[in-house]
Amino acid sequence: MGANLPLFPSPPKSIPDPRFKEFEAAMDKFDVVLDRCDRQTAAYTECINHHQVGDIAGIYSGGMQPQNVSVDEHGTCGKSAVALLQCYERRELRYDLVRKNCGSLNELYETCMMENARNPELCLPNVNDLFKCTVAAIETQRPDLLPESFGKTTARFKTEESK
Repeated sequence: MGANLPLFPSPPKSIPDPRFKEFEAAMDKFDVVLDRCDRQTAAYTECINHHQVGDIAGIYSGGMQPQNVSVDEHGTCGKSAVALLQCYERRELRYDLVRKNCGSLNELYETCMMENARNPELCLPNVNDLFKCTVAAIETQRPDLLPESFGKTTARFKTEESK
């Protein structure tokens, strides 16, 4: 009687929704434009780990904020600390431009995400609209704030979008 059936059947395998991949790609574009300072954080983390100085716990807990970075530019990890602080400052200026110029689109995006937390891909149109506004605001008002990798990355995204 049912000897061949598993006691706990495995759940059916889910097939990834292609819209979710599009959503992830759109979010990756935001990471490039707004620049999370990953490269600078990694360099600073590597330095303080190597020299056993600084606030390692603050970095890993997500508590690393500009006010917590040692700014002794002549200290052991001074160069990487200064680079991280400069990245944070530039990132905050980009965020200010987005808040100032794209606030209503950001609110629509946030509302959509709250309403569709289990299906964020449904917010792809909102993400795309907010991304376009973000890029336009930065390019027209403060092109000097675009991350170094932005040009290379947007060329790649434009190529992928045209396929």
